[in-house]
Amino acid sequence: MRRMGFLALLLFAALQSIYAKAGDIPGSSDHPVIGRIPGASIIAYKHLPNAVARFPLERQGRYKFKKVGEATGELWKIAYRLPRGTDAASAIAVYRQRLADLGFEMLFTCSNENTIFYRKLLEAIGEDPWEKNTYKIHCLVTRGNLKNQPMVVAVYATSLVRNKKSNFLRLHILQSRPLETKLDVVGAEKIAADIDAQGRIALYGIEFDHDSARLRRSSRPVLKEIAKYLSGNPRAKLYVVGHTDNTGTYEYNLGLSRKRAAAVVKALTTDYGVSAQRLKAVGVGPVAPLASNTTEEGRARNRRVELVLQ
Repeated sequence: MRRMGFLALLLFAALQSIYAKAGDIPGSSDHPVIGRIPGASIIAYKHLPNAVARFPLERQGRYKFKKVGEATGELWKIAYRLPRGTDAASAIAVYRQRLADLGFEMLFTCSNENTIFYRKLLEAIGEDPWEKNTYKIHCLVTRGNLKNQPMVVAVYATSLVRNKKSNFLRLHILQSRPLETKLDVVGAEKIAADIDAQGRIALYGIEFDHDSARLRRSSRPVLKEIAKYLSGNPRAKLYVVGHTDNTGTYEYNLGLSRKRAAAVVKALTTDYGVSAQRLKAVGVGPVAPLASNTTEEGRARNRRVELVLQ
């Protein structure tokens, strides 16, 4: 069944040029795989080779967002005017099935929300709420992989309350690229040198799944070097300190940093034989940045694990 859905999607992508209308703005085009609903026309378009995009992940109350995710990569922002007879709920259903056929995971959904919610959502993800009318909004945010490249796809569809002939859809597609270079693994000697010199070291090779305390396999080389340092310095005791950027609420980031620090301690004690008495997990959230949180580069520097000598 999934294979049939995927083949149908490929056929849809191959035929999408047939459905492109003369009403498309100059220089615009569909995403090569995700495509459009037949009969829709493009009214706004951006394709950026390297950009940052934000996506709603969790609500707090009716009009606030507790968690907003962020990703960097190749970004498409495409706004469509939907064809007559296709409302927002129907458009979302089409994309939901299309993305499910591709094996994408659902991260966030909304259904039949009002204009206030839509404006707050757009503000939360840093988008201009250029629609001025009264809408019913339906949305979904998904993530998956295409050709081994991580991708986030967000769909925001709106239906006018009083004029059912004017319905719109925003499509945000963020496709990450594999890193072109790999960071050198910080060795036990470097850990020892920095701790001797300044009592601490910031580590960036310890990686977690997005918005999660689950350690990635790529973290193992650094964990091995920490264990090697501790083996060579049997009297050393360390605070393992989790840090985050300031995206999201303070309370959420504080909790996430604590969980990530605890995950590192657990891995060192369970997988590398380090005594639990030599480690203490601490989370400080966003309160000790090393760089400005106004840029992606700064936020990436602030997301780290530090080892601090007790």
